[in-house]
Amino acid sequence: MDDFGSGYSSLNYLKNFEFDEIKLDMIFMKDFDEASKKILTACVKMAKDLGIHTLAEGVETKQQLDFLQLIGCERIQSFYYSKPLPTG
Repeated sequence: MDDFGSGYSSLNYLKNFEFDEIKLDMIFMKDFDEASKKILTACVKMAKDLGIHTLAEGVETKQQLDFLQLIGCERIQSFYYSKPLPTG
C-alpha cells in the first residue's frame, strides 16, 4: 500500500486486502516531531503484528534514519542514500 497515512489510505484497507508492504508517507518526515514519531512507531508495530513489511519514504537525515531503524522499519526510500537515478 503506497503513501500509508495520507490521502485515501485507510486502516480498513489493511483489514480487507492483503498487502506485502506498506510505504509510510513522507509527510511524517517533513514534520518530524514527537507526534510523527508516535504515529510511525504505532504504524510499524501494527504492520509487524499483521505480518506486513514496512518502507518509509522521504528520509533525509541521520536522525530520521536512526529512529526508523530503532522502531524496526525495514526499508528506507530517501535522498539520504541517493537522489533518484535514471533507469537503464
